[in-house]
Amino acid sequence: MSSQPLLQVRDLSITLTRAGMHLPVLDAVSFDVAAGEVLGVVGESGAGKSVAGAAIIDLLVPPLRRASGAISLGGDRLDLMRPAEMRRVRGKRVGFVFQDPMTSLNPVLSIGRQLTDTMRTHLKLGRGALRSRALDWIERVGLPNPRRVFDAAPHELSGGQRQRIVIALALCAEPDIVIADEPTTALDVSVQAQMLDLMRTLHAETGAAMLLITHDLGVVAKMADRVAVFYAGRVVETAPTRTLFEAPRHPYTAGLMAATPAPDHEGRMQVTAIPGAMPGIGALPSGCAFHPRCVRAKADCLSMAPPLSPLGDGAAACFHPLQRKDVP
Repeated sequence: MSSQPLLQVRDLSITLTRAGMHLPVLDAVSFDVAAGEVLGVVGESGAGKSVAGAAIIDLLVPPLRRASGAISLGGDRLDLMRPAEMRRVRGKRVGFVFQDPMTSLNPVLSIGRQLTDTMRTHLKLGRGALRSRALDWIERVGLPNPRRVFDAAPHELSGGQRQRIVIALALCAEPDIVIADEPTTALDVSVQAQMLDLMRTLHAETGAAMLLITHDLGVVAKMADRVAVFYAGRVVETAPTRTLFEAPRHPYTAGLMAATPAPDHEGRMQVTAIPGAMPGIGALPSGCAFHPRCVRAKADCLSMAPPLSPLGDGAAACFHPLQRKDVP
């Protein structure tokens, strides 16, 4: 894995315009993804995870807009590209998998047409090669009878089958990185497990980096090399996955883990919810946004927002981070 980041996001700020006011949705968010790496992005709903993913490929919908920040892919500034240039980047250099497969699939075109159109746009292949490669991708994502699927319309496939096709669409043009936004949330539990196995296999085969956006820590544990934890539009912790799960440093990260159902010594499922709720857009408290919910908050947490600072082999935005002895 290269030490030079493939994707660099620096001080990305996103605002939402409401009643003439520009309300912060993301506040100076920074993170990297190395070539071949899977970065898991986690946090509660409304933390800004999906907005960050959409901003990278310029798919923000008004009243959301990028206020500032730099986004670089392989040294090229995506945030400075014109719309026509970004259309060439999407699919070819950046693939994407959304939560709802119908968001990515055209309901009136056959599966084969959508795969061949995607590859025709980005790869120099003849008609026969396009069909052959499309059939190969249908088979690679584990769908039986590729010729039948090739001619099928999206509505003729199940939700899990459609999501497999969306994964094929994200990878068929050989992108450098895939942005997967809650790719398994809309699926049944058994299908979720199959989809994660498929994504792991294809990631290993293709070598594409991945930005995996999810609220599910179990998905992160299975898939990610590193994790970035979002809270109220900011990154509050980053760390290698194993480090994060063994010794989270930010109290919010520890709270997320405690809120994940887990069996006790008698096999009963235990959950400890984080008290309170994440602040809404335009309702951030002063200082650290997490302080109203944090049992470790002190006076400095109420008056100043802590910067994301190096801590061990990760980083945390906390004036009073957890130590290993503090972790349950």
